[in-house]
Amino acid sequence: MTMLSLCMPSNRKFEASRRAIETALEYCAARDAFLVIADNSGDEEKRKYWSHHSSRLTYVITDGLDVGQNFLAAIGAAQTPFVIMMGDDDEIEFNPQLQAVDLASLPVDHIGVRPMTHVVTTSRGVVNVQKFSISGSDPATRIREYIAARGSSNSAFYSIFRKEPYLALMELFNHHHPTKGGYCDWAQVLALFAYGKMAYDPSTIFKYNMDQWSSKDMIQKQGIRLFVEAGLPADGQKYEGLLQFLDLFVFLSRARLPLSDEEKQNARAFLSFEYFTVYLNIVKQSPEKYSKTMQYLADMALNQLEIDTRFHIALMMADDIKPGLKNGYIEFYKAAMA
Repeated sequence: MTMLSLCMPSNRKFEASRRAIETALEYCAARDAFLVIADNSGDEEKRKYWSHHSSRLTYVITDGLDVGQNFLAAIGAAQTPFVIMMGDDDEIEFNPQLQAVDLASLPVDHIGVRPMTHVVTTSRGVVNVQKFSISGSDPATRIREYIAARGSSNSAFYSIFRKEPYLALMELFNHHHPTKGGYCDWAQVLALFAYGKMAYDPSTIFKYNMDQWSSKDMIQKQGIRLFVEAGLPADGQKYEGLLQFLDLFVFLSRARLPLSDEEKQNARAFLSFEYFTVYLNIVKQSPEKYSKTMQYLADMALNQLEIDTRFHIALMMADDIKPGLKNGYIEFYKAAMA
């Protein structure tokens, strides 16, 4: 049984996406995997070339779908127990000299597999190599592990995950999140690693293209863009810790999780009293950057010892970023609990 599908939401034209698709198909042939392309590029040359190119390729035309919808279309068309997302400017390779992790035998407490990741830019080549597993026995430990190992890029987003919990998380996000911002991928990955362990498989080499984040100036511009496009202030990065806490709290409060009730409660306690506290102290140490309301609420949260009350205070802080954001998060939380 084929266990893995590469899922590629693709908006680039034929030549710009060709190398990514070629490497994906080469990988699929070597690893007995499938490739799903959800193409909303509108490029007829691209469609004519690829749509009947290989029996390992499922080609879905998704004109009119936005980024989030196209993302879900790519995952939804996969028919395998495991998926890995791939950008249409990335590359992937298989090293036949190494033994691949057997996905069919992956322990049930593992949500997926981390490939060896090469972070690359066009001008500099490989700028970083990430090769780590996530092996902690509980959600909080696994979150800490990734924070310590991740570096400056979130390339672990492009890992192999069990399709069912991965799709459930992404559907919740794309259907109900109040901003659906591109900055939310950090919280998504942290939530997935909280759900389960990740084995490490160096036989899969994922080449993550970081051209858009290849200089300090580009990092600053991209950071501003992600928040502005989400309807948030241009200086939204200073609220990132708060927004990540809110997202993670909701992701780890879902009614159906691959976690026990005790694990879920311990994870929420960790988020409230360790993760969120880091951000609260940042607010207190930088009063010139935050409003008096935000500082007052940070004081209130630091003196609060109830998990849910801290979450409620964080909701009020969100409303200080943008009026109405609190209600948006309340609806997001209700959808997660349904």
